[in-house]
Amino acid sequence: MKTRMAALLSLLLAMGLVSASSSVSTTAMAAGIASGLCQFKILVIGILPTLALILFLFAGLAYAAGQAFGAETKAKAQGWAMSLLVGGIIGIVLAVLAPILVTIFVGMGLGTNAASAC
Repeated sequence: MKTRMAALLSLLLAMGLVSASSSVSTTAMAAGIASGLCQFKILVIGILPTLALILFLFAGLAYAAGQAFGAETKAKAQGWAMSLLVGGIIGIVLAVLAPILVTIFVGMGLGTNAASAC
């Protein structure tokens, strides 16, 4: 069993999948991931509320337009309106939760430097 583990570790070292100096590369990788998460947070905060508002407007239009048609079309329009409304609500929830989740994840990776990351 120990020989298999040693052979697997030496194979991974040879392939470059595991680094012998993992502390330096881990810190650099954590900083890179934190930077990517911060950019993603800015994107989410900037775009999702606008998209959610557009979905709310389309939901209202679909619901209102469906009222002018027969029962079957009215039911389809109400289904579309509900789907658009739920999509907008999910977008707003994600836009609110994104900064909180990014702060948590960056703090997990960088430790005490989490406050200065974003």
